[in-house]
Amino acid sequence: MKLVDGMMLYHGSYTPVQTIDLTKCAAGKDFGRGFYLTADKLQAKNFIKTSLLKAKGLKQISENQNYGYVTCYKYHASAEYTPIYEFEEANKEWLRFISINRRQRLAKHLAAMLPKEIFESEIIIGKIANDKTNPVITAYLNELYGAYEDESAAKMAISLLLPHRLKEQYCFLSQRAVDCLEVIEVKKYEY
Repeated sequence: MKLVDGMMLYHGSYTPVQTIDLTKCAAGKDFGRGFYLTADKLQAKNFIKTSLLKAKGLKQISENQNYGYVTCYKYHASAEYTPIYEFEEANKEWLRFISINRRQRLAKHLAAMLPKEIFESEIIIGKIANDKTNPVITAYLNELYGAYEDESAAKMAISLLLPHRLKEQYCFLSQRAVDCLEVIEVKKYEY
């Protein structure tokens, strides 16, 4: 899962993304407001459907648009130090960080339980939680699975988030991090 120089990363969307604008990135995602990629081209292609639905719901595109794009990037490690944090697995630290980003008001107390390096990172790597993330995290934070400090409550929530079904995600949180990405190819897919 490591991020290495020369690695290819992919982004699936209703539109090609040749210039990354972090101000257009949505808040409330797993690792916060940032630009998300995957090392799995098929996973990026499959995300186009979700992107089309969201864009149609927000009236950003025509209801008739039945195509999207996978933009391929090559990662160039910066000569300047760029802090990267990697969640090796979907564990309670991963769950707490996602909870903070997805449900800020309910989860703000969890920040003290996490290493400060996470919050100082400009690139975060880890598993993707499934599309039913918010109800599971809300139940976890409201202690419906047990006290959020308990390992068993975290295990229950993690199992419901199904992180093993998808590959890792790479979230670029700063302009310095985004500047490490070079567009290599944009490919259009019809649905």
